[in-house]
Amino acid sequence: MEVLLLAEEIYGLYESVEEVVKTVDILELEGKSNGSITIFSHGKYADEINEKTDVSVTSTETSKDRERSFLDKITKVIFNGVDETTDLPARLREKGLTEQQAAYYTEEIKSGKLIVTVTKDLKMSNDAAYDLDTYGQRANHLNN
Repeated sequence: MEVLLLAEEIYGLYESVEEVVKTVDILELEGKSNGSITIFSHGKYADEINEKTDVSVTSTETSKDRERSFLDKITKVIFNGVDETTDLPARLREKGLTEQQAAYYTEEIKSGKLIVTVTKDLKMSNDAAYDLDTYGQRANHLNN
């Protein structure tokens, strides 16, 4: 028996922390669990996003690059802390993105944009509302 792994989809590409926080709130109100949502961020936004949401945050900088207090280190162990990576394209591919998508979104994140990914739901039919563009991004959900 073959096991089918559900990939994640890019829910949106955002310019600000406020947009990301609003999107996370909307997703959670729609019934998405915090475990099914991941935010990819440049390191300069990671701590602020982590404080304002209860979802997984992956940052482009390691703790060596960001100043952290002893309390921050303890908090990361106990609570949902920022997941830091030096290989962002690999992390994006782990979420089910193609190499082309991972390269594109890595550059977007490095330029300061924020990305929200969500675990795909099982669907019984093709729903036009879920059509994706070339990079796997859905429509802008903040305008709904």
